[in-house]
Amino acid sequence: MTPTFTRAPGEGLGVCTLECAMDELACNLGIDPIELRQRNLTEVDPNTGHPWSSFGLRECLERGAARIGWAGRDPQPRSERDGNWLIGTGMACAGYPIAFFMHTQRARAHLYADGSAIVQTATQEFGTGTATVMTQVAADGLGVDLADMRFEFGDTDLPNAGSPVGSNGAMMISSAVHNAATALRDQLIALAVGDARSPLHGADPARVVASGGRMALAGDDSTGETYSALMQRHVMNDAEAIGSWDPPPLDVPYGLLTFGAQFARVAVDADLGIIRVRHLVGAFAPGRVLNPRTARSQLMGGMLWGMSQALLEGTHMDTTLGRWANASLGDYLVPVNADAPDADVELVEVDDAIAGPLGVKGVGEIGQVGMAAAIANAVYHATGYRARELPIAVEHLLAYQPTEPAAAGAGARPSSR
Repeated sequence: MTPTFTRAPGEGLGVCTLECAMDELACNLGIDPIELRQRNLTEVDPNTGHPWSSFGLRECLERGAARIGWAGRDPQPRSERDGNWLIGTGMACAGYPIAFFMHTQRARAHLYADGSAIVQTATQEFGTGTATVMTQVAADGLGVDLADMRFEFGDTDLPNAGSPVGSNGAMMISSAVHNAATALRDQLIALAVGDARSPLHGADPARVVASGGRMALAGDDSTGETYSALMQRHVMNDAEAIGSWDPPPLDVPYGLLTFGAQFARVAVDADLGIIRVRHLVGAFAPGRVLNPRTARSQLMGGMLWGMSQALLEGTHMDTTLGRWANASLGDYLVPVNADAPDADVELVEVDDAIAGPLGVKGVGEIGQVGMAAAIANAVYHATGYRARELPIAVEHLLAYQPTEPAAAGAGARPSSR
């Protein structure tokens, strides 16, 4: 499609269209938009009948609604004001596919006799937090302190791994890094339990755990020794292991989506049609969350990009010259800090045994997917104007002729059936 690349290039537009239609359906039926979706939640993929690898959408709807204050919302359009501002609240669901189209992922773990460690893989880092998160995954898998772990990346001489794109980076790279780190840990545990001089000699390897650079019996921390002590006794300068991960086949019998629910509260100037977004809320179920801070940052960025999709970003053709009329950032509108509202991100962790050994599904693009629809639905709730194109512009609202504003509290309440 054109233009490309962008975030959530198909889902960002397709889900917006679908979720605006869902909101219109709810209004026509007199049903609360959240209730309409809850009535139609399914535990299986409607396309295949396969169960979801993990779900969490119901929890996302509930937690997002609580955060935005949905329960106090009057469903009648134009029913809430703040001075001359018309206030509206809207919502939308979001889904983004888990795509098992990657090649084999590989990583190398290396531990030195002084207790320091390095994990290497050829992936890249361009601001998404990959290096930070993989350092954590490696340290956790090997059982060393974070300060003793270093993550090396960005070199094609290193074991081959994909790039953190397509909402697959955390899932696929962490799988290889985890497998490399745990392979090295298990190699050293096997050495310890076979060493007559080790406190762990003869122990069941499955009962040995590693933490802080030390191996010990589970439930008996006094019985154990450090990696350094073991390696120095065996005159080892270092130890190494390679870990790999092969994505499941494309025909795996599960529905593969990351789910979320997104909410927006907007204010629209009743005379001028100016739209200001006051509050954004997103609740997402991305499997296991490796780093809440970087995950929230990614999701918040997607939510603000979705706001930009709804209200600012649009290309315009000069039909005389056959060229884009706004081909530079001087003319193509993107949000700045003054446009950014309060944005809250809720993380709903769900277990997923299909999406790699750590159960990670990815958060790179789901943050944008439902945001434009939530804002468009909020604009409808504020004004009665139903958007049929994006971005929603001032001239759309100025041309709209609303019916008489409803009195506060007027209009049929959503059905409780």
